Amino acid sequence: MGKTGATVGAAGALAARGRRVLVIDLDPQGHLTQVALRMQAVDPKEPNLALALARKYDGPVTDLIHRREAHPSGGRLDIIPTTIAMFLVVRELHAMGRVPERRLATLLDQLPEDAYDHVLIDCPPALDVLSDNALVAADGLLIPVQPDETSILALKLLIQQLAQIEEELMLSRRELYGLVPGIYRRPLSGVDRYKMAQLERYGTPIADGFDPLPILAHLPLSKLVKEAWLTGQTVADYAPGSDIAQSCHRLAVRLDVAAGLSPVSEWAALPPLESFLDALGGPTATPTVTTVGE
Repeated sequence: MGKTGATVGAAGALAARGRRVLVIDLDPQGHLTQVALRMQAVDPKEPNLALALARKYDGPVTDLIHRREAHPSGGRLDIIPTTIAMFLVVRELHAMGRVPERRLATLLDQLPEDAYDHVLIDCPPALDVLSDNALVAADGLLIPVQPDETSILALKLLIQQLAQIEEELMLSRRELYGLVPGIYRRPLSGVDRYKMAQLERYGTPIADGFDPLPILAHLPLSKLVKEAWLTGQTVADYAPGSDIAQSCHRLAVRLDVAAGLSPVSEWAALPPLESFLDALGGPTATPTVTTVGE
């Protein structure tokens, strides 16, 4: 599972906990909309997210939301789906000139304050102005990564980009909840174990001057995810007792703690994750997970 898998997985687990969740598909490729939740992309002629971001639609943001059936727990998982017109939004946002990075935040400010417990944004793969919109609109970040050199470099770029946006737009610090390794196969190869250990080092205060970025959960490749998506279900609903569903549950707990909806003790009570630091000759104990938002 990559970024879309982490977004949908966490959203589904939150809904199963009775939370009201809104997911926003900011990726023009539309994997969350069309693959994970089996929805059709919005007709570009209808009110949609692309038109709203480009200031070509000024109606209520609630009209962009596709409301799904309530979860048996009482929770919800609603979505603002993507549209093919999102491919043109980057150019149009740049053409606006004046602080295009705030458009999504402005739209979300229109939501009734008590409409949702969580809003999750699935970002595009590029660190472009759409991703900047997500960073500005968000209170915190789950950071999907892979145990490879390219992903580690991208992680450093993301941290730098976030710091620059916060400085230029005079924003408060976004909370970096932690890393979510995914899109790898078990058992891990020797190289993957080494790279996973490198990622795990970001959970300690010694990693390149960054604030600690603990690993929150592992989301390896799993046929259960594809099977769930074929039915339009989340893994939490399709296979609630599976290891992958339990990983999504960990993310849900972490986000609930950050939102003040669950006590820190619930996160602390979760089983510790396997440590790979011995691959670097470091300590074998799992690093302490840093929690925020009590």
